[in-house]
Amino acid sequence: MTGKKIGQRKPPSADDVFGRIASILEAARGQVVRTVNAATVTAYWHIGRELVEALQQGEQRAAYGQALIARLAQGLTERFGKGYSVTNLSYFRQFYLAYPNRIHHPSGGESAGSTPPEIFHPTGGILDAGFHPNLSWSHYRALMRVSDSEARSFYEAEAVRANCHAET
Repeated sequence: MTGKKIGQRKPPSADDVFGRIASILEAARGQVVRTVNAATVTAYWHIGRELVEALQQGEQRAAYGQALIARLAQGLTERFGKGYSVTNLSYFRQFYLAYPNRIHHPSGGESAGSTPPEIFHPTGGILDAGFHPNLSWSHYRALMRVSDSEARSFYEAEAVRANCHAET
């Protein structure tokens, strides 16, 4: 006899263990990407909301609005780096205007320091984030170009479906 008991399994090979560990790391990286996407998109929506509220306090505030956005772009770029140009701040504002009801806030208060808002997604009730984690800012930049809200919702659902199937 070789000392091997009946029913005892052969130890896994290094390749087997490597494959399982690689799968764990790939899944974790995918989850990190989805989490970062959701947080980034949600942050851009909140920035857009702040801009809309600041710029729509008066009816004829175009000059004030342009100066405010330019000043914000400069300050945000100095503090947080690239990505906060006048153009991008305008995109954030447009993003909020395209999806104004995606994240619901309690009436009469600022979002900072308050209880986290209830966030709704049109394809599935209350979610932890108002935007699908499999869709990036680039997806939403393309979607917000669609002016009809029903068509935009359709294309968003299709993008989610295509993205979810691409992961499997």
